[in-house]
Amino acid sequence: MKLGLKLSLCILSLVLFLFWIGCAPLPPHFIRTMDEPGTWKSIEVRDGMTKDEVWRVIVDALSQKFDLEVLEKDSGYIRTSWKHTYMVRGHISDRYRARIIVKMMGSDWRTLQVKCEANWLAKHGWMMGYDSRLLEDVYGDLQGRIGRIRR
Repeated sequence: MKLGLKLSLCILSLVLFLFWIGCAPLPPHFIRTMDEPGTWKSIEVRDGMTKDEVWRVIVDALSQKFDLEVLEKDSGYIRTSWKHTYMVRGHISDRYRARIIVKMMGSDWRTLQVKCEANWLAKHGWMMGYDSRLLEDVYGDLQGRIGRIRR
C-alpha cells in the first residue's frame, strides 16, 4: 500500500511540475500590441559621420548580440533573426522570442529608427508585441555609439 501511495504522489508531482512549466507567466517587459508589433524610437546621427561609418557601427553593435538575418545597405535596413531571450526558472524559454529592426531615414541617413518585435507563444499561437527592456538596451547602445550629442 505504501509503495502505491508513493508512486501516485510521484506521478502527481510530475504532472503538476509539467503543468507549472507550461503555464509560465508573461515576461514583465513584454508589451502586447494588437496592430503593428513594436514601437519605433528615433536616434539623430552624430554630425560628421558618413553613411559607411554609420552602417559599420550599427552592424557591429547588433552582430555582437544577434544573428543578422537581413542586411540591405543600399536602403539602410537591418533585421536580426528571432532570439529566445527570456529565462524561466534558469532555462531559456522557447515560448518567448524577440528581434530588432533598424532602418535609416532619408537619403542622408541623419536619423536612425529602431524597434523591437517580440512574441509570446500562447495556447492559440503567437501573441504580438514588443520587449520594452530589450528596446531600451539596444536604443541606449546605438544612441551611445552614433547619437548626436546635445549641448
